[in-house]
Amino acid sequence: MNVRSRAALVLMSAFILVLRAPQGAAQSLTATPIAPNIATTQVEKPQVGPTFAALTVGVRNVVPATAPAQQRGSAGLGQNEALMIVGGAAVLVGAVVGGDAGDIFMIGGAIVGLYGLYKYLQ
Repeated sequence: MNVRSRAALVLMSAFILVLRAPQGAAQSLTATPIAPNIATTQVEKPQVGPTFAALTVGVRNVVPATAPAQQRGSAGLGQNEALMIVGGAAVLVGAVVGGDAGDIFMIGGAIVGLYGLYKYLQ
């Protein structure tokens, strides 16, 4: 788009917005209501639509409010599983790097991964 067509598009958009502004105000509320005020009594209606209680389906686990929430700091993995993951990642990095440095990474990753597997199986 060149500069002239952009300027024409901006001016045309501004012109249309200025012309449509009075039409938008025509639908605003007036100072005097059209219908007279009628006093109505508040009737309690049943709630329509989804509720928080209906959010779950099936069996609901009832947990007392005083029970402390348990935190998992290691994403549910133990040290042995973490050693296997780190060892596998090191083997993968060594394969990508290649050369002598890649071989060192792969050997070290294999040692760490096998040690994690050994501790995991015990």
